[in-house]
Amino acid sequence: MSGKQMLAILAVLLPSETGRAAFVPDFRVHPEDYTVLMVCDAARSPELKAFQPAGHGKFFVSGWKRADQFAAWVVTAPAGDDYAVNVLLRRRSGGALKLEVAAGGQQVSGLLPETAGGWRRQGLDGTLRLSKGPSTIELRLQGAGGQGEFDAEVLSVELVRRGVRERLHAAAMEMRSDTRDLQKAKYGLMFHWTSTIYPRHGDRKPYAEAVRDFNVDGLADQVKDSGAGFVVLTTSHAFQYFPAPIQSLEKVLPGRTSQRDLVADLADALNKRGIKLWLYYHIGAMGDSEWMTASGFFETDTSRLFNNWCSIVSEVGNRYGKKLAGWWFDDGTTNYYYRSAPWERLEKAAKAGNPDRLIGFNPWELPLATEFQDYFCGEGFGDPGVGGTLPVGGDGRFPDGPYQGLQACATLIVDGDWGHWKKDSEIGKPNKTAADMARYLNAFISHKSVPIFDLEIYQDGTCSPASIELFKQARELLGPRIE
Repeated sequence: MSGKQMLAILAVLLPSETGRAAFVPDFRVHPEDYTVLMVCDAARSPELKAFQPAGHGKFFVSGWKRADQFAAWVVTAPAGDDYAVNVLLRRRSGGALKLEVAAGGQQVSGLLPETAGGWRRQGLDGTLRLSKGPSTIELRLQGAGGQGEFDAEVLSVELVRRGVRERLHAAAMEMRSDTRDLQKAKYGLMFHWTSTIYPRHGDRKPYAEAVRDFNVDGLADQVKDSGAGFVVLTTSHAFQYFPAPIQSLEKVLPGRTSQRDLVADLADALNKRGIKLWLYYHIGAMGDSEWMTASGFFETDTSRLFNNWCSIVSEVGNRYGKKLAGWWFDDGTTNYYYRSAPWERLEKAAKAGNPDRLIGFNPWELPLATEFQDYFCGEGFGDPGVGGTLPVGGDGRFPDGPYQGLQACATLIVDGDWGHWKKDSEIGKPNKTAADMARYLNAFISHKSVPIFDLEIYQDGTCSPASIELFKQARELLGPRIE
């Protein structure tokens, strides 16, 4: 198939696959960074179906079962050079897999061992020489030795020059923060307090009014009673709002901030009680069409989107300095990654005002988007040992695998949902007994993994007394183990 034919296929495939607005890549090669080629964006065999649960995130394709199936991209390089290649995939069944990536009459290959489980970032042997201008990149899989049935899901192909890979790795390691204080905290609480949550009864207040009336001391007392060592407060989520007068956000989209600086007030209240504050931030959601337009969310040239992101995040970081101990960035692999994000720049912005601040870009169940972070967010990873990949008696960091080198964390729901999004309803009962929670916390402590428990919260800033009592009783059962 010629490059022109593949471009024609892509022109039809990309806008129509989800039936909604989507980011369309330009397939330009980035010589000074990683270039991400998503298989869901490729010209590919028709049996390879994109997994698309909701929203604008980009995920993997499934149904890769035969050696004649393929995914292909026409990329454009600014100059000729040699590129190392990674393939990000998961084998659902079958034995060892041979991975082949070809371009310009050359081919590099690698073997995914039969023993490899879960998602992997598999490096291939050798390099591909890309000429200046357009080149066709093609990915194929087959059973090792050309035989054997298999079933795989594939996320992407990555291209990176070896010298750039080494430089970026060294820079990421240099920026890593110490996570021992996080381990000492034992666990944290997350609150999805956003523009869309409800009070216990009645209608929601307008966002700025709800920020004004938020009961900071009441929540800080509840967190203190729970024994949690830190709080993760959600800022933007379904809609791009921020509970403080952040001028860089006002510049992009007026009316989405508040006069009261709730972040500063909460940080001070928590600090008085020996508790640290983190913030959760979401790059943007489908329902917020104003933000999508104002931020440049779907623009193929990502400069405006990431300039806005860095301005907002760095202003927040500089504003709060050491009072802001961490960031929990959602959709790292399903949202930032497919844009070939400038990760080094993003982490520098996220650590503005506090180089020790902990950074995590949530990968969901997928491989990490980047090494430029400090901890694994662990959304939904309820197993403290993460399937045997995190040993008891280790240092709390993954020794190998897709999350190698990162501090282990898990982010888990305790009440009925991530947020209190039902009108005129009470927060439900916790999903664990005190005895169950005590055993659970003990297992996390043994692995030096740090769980973050999401509790529903009402719009006035209070959470369920039953949820707080759960942690109090679990701590009593654990005794000195939790101190």
